[in-house]
Amino acid sequence: MSGIEKSFKFKNIESNMIRLLYIILENNNIKKYLYYLTDNPLSESNVTTDLIESGHVVLQPFDSKILSQEKVILFLNPYEGNFNKSALSDLMFLVDIIVPQTKWLLSGLGEVRSFRIADEISQLIDQQQGVAGMTKPEITQFKMYKVDDSYSGLSLWIKVNSSTMKGLR
Repeated sequence: MSGIEKSFKFKNIESNMIRLLYIILENNNIKKYLYYLTDNPLSESNVTTDLIESGHVVLQPFDSKILSQEKVILFLNPYEGNFNKSALSDLMFLVDIIVPQTKWLLSGLGEVRSFRIADEISQLIDQQQGVAGMTKPEITQFKMYKVDDSYSGLSLWIKVNSSTMKGLR
């Protein structure tokens, strides 16, 4: 069926998510904040563990049932989109950074682990050309919350303009 125009709407959602994921996972500081539960994770050696396989990075919406052992988890998923009739559409990706209460503060450093991770993500993604979509992605809002007596979270909304046009595939 060559020559038939196909919609790129969902293909672009997936490809933008993968681009965001690769950029995040290339950052050694983020990987250390996620993997090491020490008070000074940046002083630890580089992480060689596959963070997706180990459950530190999850490509689905946040689910508190996953919190079975003490670890920092980053959830990344497409949150919402609007397929209007224009060539570009805003897609919203959600990053949930879930941190055990006992590891929330980086003791002795006066820093909050979730905000350190969010800052690293912001430096990599927010308003940076060529990251994802057709224009510069933008972190549009955040929300802090308590998950339960053991975990708290910080959510980031990342807006990406994506092509909704049809084309040949």
